[in-house]
Amino acid sequence: MAKVARRGTRGWRQRGIGPWLIVPALILLLIFVFRPLFRTLQLSGYASDILGNPTRWVGFGNYIQLLTSPDFMQTVVVSIVIALLGMALATVGALAAVLLLRGKLLGSGVFNVIFSLPFAYSAATASAVFAGLFAPTVGILNTLLAGFGVDGPQWLQDPIPAIWAIAISTGWYEFGFAFLVLTAAIRDIPSEVIEAAQLDGSGAFNLAGRILIPMMQPSILFLTVTQTITGLQTFAQIQVLTRGGPAGATTNFVYRLYQLAFGNGTPDFGRASVVAVVLILIVAAITALQFRLFGKERAA
Repeated sequence: MAKVARRGTRGWRQRGIGPWLIVPALILLLIFVFRPLFRTLQLSGYASDILGNPTRWVGFGNYIQLLTSPDFMQTVVVSIVIALLGMALATVGALAAVLLLRGKLLGSGVFNVIFSLPFAYSAATASAVFAGLFAPTVGILNTLLAGFGVDGPQWLQDPIPAIWAIAISTGWYEFGFAFLVLTAAIRDIPSEVIEAAQLDGSGAFNLAGRILIPMMQPSILFLTVTQTITGLQTFAQIQVLTRGGPAGATTNFVYRLYQLAFGNGTPDFGRASVVAVVLILIVAAITALQFRLFGKERAA
């Protein structure tokens, strides 16, 4: 069978069929990725009428208007803060859970299922649950804090607590995926390496810090990049919990795009396209920075 497979592969190469096998994937990318991206770039250079249709070419006018608007930097900061906080809460929490469950705790199988459940929820459903948790007077979270004599904050009415509320709900939503990825990563570590470290006298913290976490670094890098990108695209949590408030404190780029394109009654697809282009550039810059930082760390 192996010889037949090798002959078949060699025959494809000789006939030049191999490169044609990627044509279906390229067609899908052209239709669903490159064409919408080109259309977004095209619309970003036009003004829009009250129906959102492009009317006249303004060049970089929409970009200048966005970059010079007084709330532009606030939107940048809010987008990055929510993304990084959500990523950190999900990744660090999942890493701690995976390291603890590695110790064959009683009922670890049940905990594996429970910790994986957030991956099965939609963002809107999870946000609706958190809306009940963060309610100022009847919310479970503030009720628990009151039991310890602590006055809970106005989670969804004050700027800083509102950002934390969005970040916590985003982190919980991303936790299930992070847990599954890191569980697979830790199970791929050879048992001989762990046993050798234990024979050398490595304790739990030393084993985790010097063996397990460094060997899981590719998976941690993957989660850091993908969950930061997911966090930058947060929408459902903001729409359900705060609607961008209070006073724009939780308005990120995706929610600003929604407001411009659909949320204000008069669609402005030109300026919304500018927000999309800027968001793409920010995602690319942060992703490149993360790869660079992790590359230096691995080299060290």
